[in-house]
Amino acid sequence: MHDLGPEERAVHRVLSAVKPEPLPIGFRDAVMAEVRGDGATAAWEWLVAAAFALPGLAYLAWRLAANGGELLTSLSSILTAAAGVDVGGADVVIDGLAIMSFALVGIASVLAAHAMLRPAAPGRMFVR
Repeated sequence: MHDLGPEERAVHRVLSAVKPEPLPIGFRDAVMAEVRGDGATAAWEWLVAAAFALPGLAYLAWRLAANGGELLTSLSSILTAAAGVDVGGADVVIDGLAIMSFALVGIASVLAAHAMLRPAAPGRMFVR
């Protein structure tokens, strides 16, 4: 109680005066079932992941097919500059839609990974 501020001491007195009671039977199991996410796998995660990934991948494929040479030259310049080599005025093209497409594909990957890691059926957990 020495580390409590003056405004916290009254609340501490009130809360410490409450008699502790045991939790109802099955409360811990119910909470752990919620935390584990027992139940059906979420098909919505796969749908949202597809909704994010497909437009992004389609745009990136179109961009690679339409301007693949420019994209590869730009990527080469970026990698050369990142290595510390003087590029001497190399052109670097940054496409905002390509960056957004990469971001959408990344978000879709996270959602798909979460959907894959969810258990398909509730597993048994033994606790001592």
